[in-house]
Amino acid sequence: MSGFEVTIVDLAAKQLAGIKVRTSMAKAKQDCPALWQNFCPKMPDIFNKKSYGISVMLNEQDFDYWAAAEAPEGACPAGLESVGIPAGAYARCEVPNLESIGEGYMFMYQTWLASQGEWKLNVQAPCFELYSANWNPAMPFELFMPVMR
Repeated sequence: MSGFEVTIVDLAAKQLAGIKVRTSMAKAKQDCPALWQNFCPKMPDIFNKKSYGISVMLNEQDFDYWAAAEAPEGACPAGLESVGIPAGAYARCEVPNLESIGEGYMFMYQTWLASQGEWKLNVQAPCFELYSANWNPAMPFELFMPVMR
Protein backbone atom coordinates (compact mmCIF):
# COMPACT_ATOMS: atom_id res chain seq x y z
CA MET A 1 0.00 0.00 0.00
CA SER A 2 2.95 2.31 -0.34
CA GLY A 3 3.00 4.94 -3.02
CA PHE A 4 -0.06 6.84 -1.83
CA GLU A 5 0.50 10.45 -0.86
CA VAL A 6 -1.94 12.59 1.09
CA THR A 7 -2.23 16.38 0.91
CA ILE A 8 -4.66 18.64 2.76
CA VAL A 9 -6.81 20.96 0.62
CA ASP A 10 -9.52 23.48 1.44
CA LEU A 11 -12.55 23.08 -0.81
CA ALA A 12 -15.53 25.31 -1.47
CA ALA A 13 -19.03 23.88 -1.11
CA LYS A 14 -20.39 22.18 -4.22
CA GLN A 15 -23.95 21.29 -5.28
CA LEU A 16 -24.29 18.25 -7.50
CA ALA A 17 -27.05 16.18 -9.09
CA GLY A 18 -27.17 12.42 -8.87
CA ILE A 19 -28.78 9.20 -7.68
CA LYS A 20 -28.03 7.14 -4.59
CA VAL A 21 -28.15 3.63 -3.24
CA ARG A 22 -28.24 2.57 0.41
CA THR A 23 -25.63 -0.15 0.80
CA SER A 24 -23.22 -1.74 3.25
CA MET A 25 -19.50 -2.46 3.33
CA ALA A 26 -20.33 -6.07 2.43
CA LYS A 27 -22.49 -5.20 -0.60
CA ALA A 28 -20.68 -2.09 -1.89
CA LYS A 29 -18.64 -3.95 -4.54
CA GLN A 30 -21.90 -4.93 -6.25
CA ASP A 31 -24.15 -1.96 -5.43
CA CYS A 32 -21.81 0.93 -6.32
CA PRO A 33 -20.88 -0.21 -9.87
CA ALA A 34 -24.56 -0.98 -10.54
CA LEU A 35 -25.46 2.55 -9.42
CA TRP A 36 -22.96 4.04 -11.89
CA GLN A 37 -24.46 1.91 -14.68
CA ASN A 38 -27.88 3.37 -13.84
CA PHE A 39 -26.59 6.93 -13.43
CA CYS A 40 -24.62 7.48 -16.62
CA PRO A 41 -27.61 7.19 -19.01
CA LYS A 42 -29.59 9.67 -16.85
CA MET A 43 -27.11 12.43 -17.56
CA PRO A 44 -26.10 12.35 -21.22
CA ASP A 45 -23.25 14.83 -20.81
CA ILE A 46 -21.71 13.07 -17.77
CA PHE A 47 -18.54 12.27 -19.71
CA ASN A 48 -17.96 15.96 -20.42
CA LYS A 49 -17.97 16.82 -16.71
CA LYS A 50 -16.23 15.73 -13.55
CA SER A 51 -18.19 13.10 -11.65
CA TYR A 52 -18.31 12.26 -7.96
CA GLY A 53 -18.86 9.14 -5.90
CA ILE A 54 -20.05 10.40 -2.50
CA SER A 55 -20.28 8.23 0.63
CA VAL A 56 -22.48 9.35 3.53
CA MET A 57 -21.97 7.00 6.48
CA LEU A 58 -25.11 5.99 8.41
CA ASN A 59 -23.31 3.73 10.91
CA GLU A 60 -20.14 1.61 10.95
CA GLN A 61 -21.38 -0.69 8.16
CA ASP A 62 -24.13 1.08 6.22
CA PHE A 63 -23.93 4.14 3.99
CA ASP A 64 -25.63 6.03 1.20
CA TYR A 65 -23.50 6.11 -1.94
CA TRP A 66 -24.18 8.76 -4.58
CA ALA A 67 -23.14 8.80 -8.22
CA ALA A 68 -23.26 12.51 -9.04
CA ALA A 69 -22.02 15.19 -11.39
CA GLU A 70 -21.92 18.94 -11.62
CA ALA A 71 -25.39 19.89 -12.74
CA PRO A 72 -25.75 22.14 -15.77
CA GLU A 73 -25.94 25.73 -14.50
CA GLY A 74 -26.83 24.53 -11.01
CA ALA A 75 -30.12 22.95 -12.13
CA CYS A 76 -31.09 19.45 -11.06
CA PRO A 77 -32.15 17.49 -14.16
CA ALA A 78 -35.33 15.40 -14.03
CA GLY A 79 -34.82 12.00 -12.44
CA LEU A 80 -31.89 13.18 -10.33
CA GLU A 81 -31.65 14.50 -6.76
CA SER A 82 -29.52 17.33 -5.43
CA VAL A 83 -26.61 16.39 -3.17
CA GLY A 84 -24.02 18.69 -1.62
CA ILE A 85 -20.41 18.51 -0.55
CA PRO A 86 -19.77 20.98 2.27
CA ALA A 87 -16.87 23.42 2.27
CA GLY A 88 -13.94 22.52 4.46
CA ALA A 89 -10.62 20.77 4.80
CA TYR A 90 -10.16 17.45 3.02
CA ALA A 91 -7.31 14.97 2.86
CA ARG A 92 -6.72 14.23 -0.85
CA CYS A 93 -5.08 11.09 -2.21
CA GLU A 94 -4.58 10.09 -5.85
CA VAL A 95 -5.46 6.47 -6.65
CA PRO A 96 -3.89 4.97 -9.81
CA ASN A 97 -7.01 3.11 -11.06
CA LEU A 98 -10.38 1.74 -9.99
CA GLU A 99 -8.87 -1.64 -9.09
CA SER A 100 -6.91 0.14 -6.31
CA ILE A 101 -9.88 1.94 -4.73
CA GLY A 102 -10.01 -0.37 -1.69
CA GLU A 103 -6.28 0.07 -1.05
CA GLY A 104 -6.66 3.84 -1.35
CA TYR A 105 -9.49 4.00 1.19
CA MET A 106 -7.65 1.64 3.58
CA PHE A 107 -4.49 3.73 3.31
CA MET A 108 -6.32 7.00 4.05
CA TYR A 109 -8.61 5.79 6.83
CA GLN A 110 -6.27 3.35 8.54
CA THR A 111 -2.62 4.07 7.75
CA TRP A 112 -2.55 7.83 7.14
CA LEU A 113 -5.15 8.87 9.73
CA ALA A 114 -3.47 6.75 12.43
CA SER A 115 0.03 7.97 11.54
CA GLN A 116 -0.39 11.68 12.27
CA GLY A 117 -1.83 13.73 15.09
CA GLU A 118 -2.66 17.05 13.47
CA TRP A 119 -5.84 15.97 11.65
CA LYS A 120 -8.82 13.84 12.62
CA LEU A 121 -11.80 12.61 10.65
CA ASN A 122 -14.67 15.09 10.31
CA VAL A 123 -17.63 12.72 10.66
CA GLN A 124 -20.09 15.52 9.81
CA ALA A 125 -19.04 15.61 6.13
CA PRO A 126 -19.00 12.90 3.44
CA CYS A 127 -15.95 11.41 1.79
CA PHE A 128 -15.93 11.35 -1.99
CA GLU A 129 -14.19 10.19 -5.12
CA LEU A 130 -13.53 12.68 -7.92
CA TYR A 131 -13.32 11.40 -11.48
CA SER A 132 -12.12 13.56 -14.39
CA ALA A 133 -14.19 14.17 -17.52
CA ASN A 134 -13.97 11.19 -19.88
CA TRP A 135 -12.62 9.01 -17.04
CA ASN A 136 -12.30 5.24 -17.42
CA PRO A 137 -11.44 2.53 -14.83
CA ALA A 138 -7.77 2.34 -15.87
CA MET A 139 -7.22 6.07 -15.19
CA PRO A 140 -6.23 7.71 -11.89
CA PHE A 141 -8.77 9.53 -9.74
CA GLU A 142 -8.78 11.26 -6.36
CA LEU A 143 -10.20 10.30 -2.97
CA PHE A 144 -11.20 13.04 -0.51
CA MET A 145 -11.66 12.45 3.21
CA PRO A 146 -13.12 15.27 5.35
CA VAL A 147 -10.76 16.27 8.16
CA MET A 148 -10.46 18.84 10.93
CA ARG A 149 -7.72 19.88 13.33
